[in-house]
Amino acid sequence: MPSIAHIFHRLWQPRRSLFWLMLGFNALSSFMVGFLQLNDPPMGVRLVVSVFALTNSLIGWWLTVRLWRETDPNRPPDTPV
Repeated sequence: MPSIAHIFHRLWQPRRSLFWLMLGFNALSSFMVGFLQLNDPPMGVRLVVSVFALTNSLIGWWLTVRLWRETDPNRPPDTPV
């Protein structure tokens, strides 16, 4: 069974652009949800921002799974891809 550190190193890959896309989409969806929580926008704006936030979180999740699957589980954590 892999350790927590090994699992973390499979996702933490700042040299890959896929990693930064994943972080960007997840951060953007978090900011959109924060906007909806702090402000009380009209229903139309709330619906559009909610759909964008859900779409961003799904894309971020998909990129996370893709990053996880493209990493060799037998590769030592400090070797470049």
